[in-house]
Amino acid sequence: MSVRQTIKRHYKIISLLKKRPMSFEEISDEMLADPDSLEENLLKSQRTLQRDIRDIASIYGIEITSDRSNNKYYIVDDLEMNHSQRLRENFEMLNAIRLSRSLGSSLIFEKRKSLGTEHMAGLLHAIQNLNIVEFQYYKFREDSHSIRKVKPISLKEARNRWYLIGMDTKDGQIKNFSLDRISELGITSEKFKRIDYNIHEEFKDSFGIINGTDEEPVKVVLAFTAREGKYVASLPLHHSQQLISKDESEDKSENENEMRFSYFIRPTYVYILI
Repeated sequence: MSVRQTIKRHYKIISLLKKRPMSFEEISDEMLADPDSLEENLLKSQRTLQRDIRDIASIYGIEITSDRSNNKYYIVDDLEMNHSQRLRENFEMLNAIRLSRSLGSSLIFEKRKSLGTEHMAGLLHAIQNLNIVEFQYYKFREDSHSIRKVKPISLKEARNRWYLIGMDTKDGQIKNFSLDRISELGITSEKFKRIDYNIHEEFKDSFGIINGTDEEPVKVVLAFTAREGKYVASLPLHHSQQLISKDESEDKSENENEMRFSYFIRPTYVYILI
């Protein structure tokens, strides 16, 4: 069996057990009912499932066990890491794209410009090997390109874009560079000492990619209509989002007219595109 089939089987098992506990027969039936898996007969035996469960725990850190009272498998603690979840989702998307090629307009994508992901492999290499990178960078405000030499620290996703976080050698400041505005990327042979910069701590109270301001995090409350609030609840604006009490007499600010959410974030400037 190919590596692609093994990965597909792992991701399918994880996806199914995230929904509810299932027996081997139920998992097998679900796989057979999947048009993308039908011809491949991914799960041939319970022995295969047991091997997959061990591999899933080792590779993805997701523990799966069975309830002997009903012979159903379930995920012990849903601790799937963000990168593992993204890999699984992207793999499922690739399979959907492959399946849709002969189905006309059954899968419709938004039209958008390149995200600059072609630079990711080179930048990751530079980050891991402490190589200074050089590139042309386009600035919106000045409508111009400039040559930058940067000590790369990390790559970060924000609002469907990828950014390079790095120290500009010109002024020693740590800055954010959108990958879709980078061109002529070069990895130099110049080395630098590892930079002590906790990216998770630096951005935890930021909205999107904007940080490095002198503002302290504050509590922000946003109110939405009850209908719009349900959309916000299903796709939080920030990891600190919480549905809050409207007043002392109510447990939650959710009623027929309004929903309120609180956020703990740094105030920053906002661009509104019309």
